[in-house]
Amino acid sequence: MTSRVEDRLREALVETGATVDTSTLRPLRASQRGRFRVDFRLVTAAVVVLAGAATAVWLGGPGGGEDRAVAANPALAKSTDMAVFLCTKSAPKETKCQGRDVSREETEAVERTLRELPQVEAMFFMDQVATYEKFRVRFAHNKALLDTVKPTDLPTSVRLKIKKGADPKEVEKALRGMSGVLGAMEQAPPPADPQKPLISVFLCAKASPMPTCGAERESLGKGDFKLTKDGKAATAAQKQAIAKTIKAMLGVKEVVFEDQAAAYENFRRLYRDNKTLLRATKVTDMPESFRVTMKPEAEWAPVVSKLERQPGVSQVFYAPCFADDSELRTAYGLSLPDDKVCPVGK
Repeated sequence: MTSRVEDRLREALVETGATVDTSTLRPLRASQRGRFRVDFRLVTAAVVVLAGAATAVWLGGPGGGEDRAVAANPALAKSTDMAVFLCTKSAPKETKCQGRDVSREETEAVERTLRELPQVEAMFFMDQVATYEKFRVRFAHNKALLDTVKPTDLPTSVRLKIKKGADPKEVEKALRGMSGVLGAMEQAPPPADPQKPLISVFLCAKASPMPTCGAERESLGKGDFKLTKDGKAATAAQKQAIAKTIKAMLGVKEVVFEDQAAAYENFRRLYRDNKTLLRATKVTDMPESFRVTMKPEAEWAPVVSKLERQPGVSQVFYAPCFADDSELRTAYGLSLPDDKVCPVGK
């Protein structure tokens, strides 16, 4: 069973050229009470939490390729508009990479295609070694990632500078279906400042599809489900209990309750130029939430872990981890389980 909310949002995002790639928007980790698809009502709210994420277009699956010398150009490296990732053995089995590295012939074919595209102004290759060095510097704050990722996990990529006024989607179309190609990612500028230590605690809404809200589902195989019972909205008593729990936690600096009206206004402000998405989204689509700001250097993981288990809580997002997960996919072509990006513990 697919919710009407999910249908409207999916159609709006597709119509607007996938302004947001909903496949990249995930909870911090799967709930202990059952794994399920992200509630699309949380997609819109989560995007408000992490504004400006790069658009991601997966063509084959996560992975990387054989090493090639980097055509070093520091000025270009800082201003690339798109990354084309090539296949690697470490790609998940369900991808089209089929557990193998991109071949030299496939790499040369991709290079020829890119050089012939009128949208491409300049290009250079980044091999796994160079990518790994950049990765170690960028995620120096995330020990979990550094301990998990090896150089061979990261894909070789072709970094592109797109001509002014050209449509990057034409590049993606030209590469679609090419052997050895993982995906094409539009690149966002690197964040100027560290992500604010904000925890968003989304509450259960009426007819929620989330098992954490009491929804029940029937397996259809291959990881898919259909709903057999809708979840219930958080009660007033549950909201009061959650607020009391948050305020009593160590490391919490500030907590603010955001109702549906406030969430909708934030959403409208962020997407004021996206008329299609605004028409598809209603006030009632927005979940209520608690926005919890942590003190500098405070331990966020115990807070997230405890809040995930509170009755009336649908999902919990920790903004820095959410940002790391998004950048890992778009800038490095790597998709990892949540517990590898930001392990919460039990």
